[in-house]
Amino acid sequence: MFACAPSKEKICGKIDDSIRNYLEKSASKANKDLTIHALKTTDFSLVGAGRLDTLSKESYNKKITYFSQRYTASGNAAKADLDSINYYAKLDSLTTLQIANRWQDPQVYYYSKTYLSATMGTVKTADTMRYALDRTFKLIPIL
Repeated sequence: MFACAPSKEKICGKIDDSIRNYLEKSASKANKDLTIHALKTTDFSLVGAGRLDTLSKESYNKKITYFSQRYTASGNAAKADLDSINYYAKLDSLTTLQIANRWQDPQVYYYSKTYLSATMGTVKTADTMRYALDRTFKLIPIL
């Protein structure tokens, strides 16, 4: 007798529950009110750890570019921006090493496509977001 894989709807529901829990914990930690108007995972794919590393590197590079532009625009006077550039450059280098050293990683992750409409404090969000979760549906923050 073989066990059937859970249905797509069931997995999407578990992903939604995990995202909701993560958002609630984040709001509580930041001491902000949270109102979730809509939260619906419409699709997901299974990805390997290498894909998550690539997403992290893309995020780091965007932040490096952002802080570099701010640093240049401020007449090179903003030391905090330079510190941020160095911080994300270091994270990018560490991720590059991690990718090079990971020749075989059997872990598979869920990569969801989720519509979120929410208000946290005074910040409103209404967009299709991407979230990464491990096989136990624990959300993996990708900067």
